[in-house]
Amino acid sequence: MTNLILGLLERNCQIYLHKKFDSFPKSVNAASTSSAPVAAVKNKASFTKEGYIMRILNDKDASKIYVGKSNYKKLVKNITPSKKAKTISPKKVQKVKFRIEKVLNVKGRGAGAPVYLVASKDKKYSSWTTQSGLQYYYLNSKAMKNVKKPLMRIANRLNTSLKKANNKRDFNAAMKAAKKLHGNQRKFVLRSLKQLKKDGSMNVGGTNLLIFGLQ
Repeated sequence: MTNLILGLLERNCQIYLHKKFDSFPKSVNAASTSSAPVAAVKNKASFTKEGYIMRILNDKDASKIYVGKSNYKKLVKNITPSKKAKTISPKKVQKVKFRIEKVLNVKGRGAGAPVYLVASKDKKYSSWTTQSGLQYYYLNSKAMKNVKKPLMRIANRLNTSLKKANNKRDFNAAMKAAKKLHGNQRKFVLRSLKQLKKDGSMNVGGTNLLIFGLQ
């Protein structure tokens, strides 16, 4: 496993844990266990088939975005591009749609958050990042307003279990709004909300593209 992915995993997991679970004991840490990490790059067909519907968030903690097909090919093979490889800021790709190409799961570490390889359609831009660095491309659109608002209320609560009355109420509001969407967007959002209902909360990582970046 390359230092690129391992370092990214540790840094992003620590960022995610700090943002979401700042009140948790400090022992919850991406490198808190001495056991050797076990990792493998795999396909994630259920995500890949959704197509180019993700955005890389413009965040100060965002991972490097590599430019060029040659760098993409290296990332696919889990090879670290050279230090001189061209990279750009996420600010410059906010209008670029990305697709999840691969996923890397790590066992033997405290957090174990999955890391995703995302790429633009022409493979000009690519990056390894966690779900906290990604977002559904159309989440902030006018059509999604009444779906996003109740989901954000759930995401901003410490306990996101749908068994809680306020979360269940907001989930139902999001579902009602989703049914007013059209075409492929309607299918995707409803499918995602059904997955959220199955998971029972937003704390189940790596299963739902719609809630990537919400927490």
